[in-house]
Amino acid sequence: MSRRVKLILAALIVAASGFLAIGLYGITQQSDSAAAPTEQSLIPKFEAKDAPPVLGTTLDGEPFDLADYRGTPVVLNFWASWCGPCRRELPALAAFAKAHPEIQVIGVDYQDDVEAARTFAAENGATWPSVVDDGPIGAAYEVPGLPATYLIDAQGRIVERLLGEVTEATLTEQLPALMS
Repeated sequence: MSRRVKLILAALIVAASGFLAIGLYGITQQSDSAAAPTEQSLIPKFEAKDAPPVLGTTLDGEPFDLADYRGTPVVLNFWASWCGPCRRELPALAAFAKAHPEIQVIGVDYQDDVEAARTFAAENGATWPSVVDDGPIGAAYEVPGLPATYLIDAQGRIVERLLGEVTEATLTEQLPALMS
């Protein structure tokens, strides 16, 4: 190994050691009272905004317009029959809908086979309307994955977004935000 290569390697080792020392110094300078961020605290707080339009046809072939529900709080749930967590959360949505008739549950069947979705919804007690969406509604709501649930107040504003499988208890905890 030439002397020049040895000098370059030595310089790289010194530089790496310096960066490591600076990083460790920064870690040790944190206050003991400063708690490490939790996974939940890393998720930005959802800011209320007007709900995008939801126009289309339901699984039953009926025309649908979310604007018809203005004045009623809505739980808007994006789902698909092929989605395991969506299948697991359906009983929780059904129980919530039954316990809270003042709130309208609405499904958005996202990028799914309509016949499979229709059969799944009928067999599992989804008594609420589900709008067929091949992508534009999900894009307007910026759905990152399924399931995704949006809580829309009576004024038509999204007040919360719940990503992943919801439970009846989770939805019930959100009632104050939904009813405000």
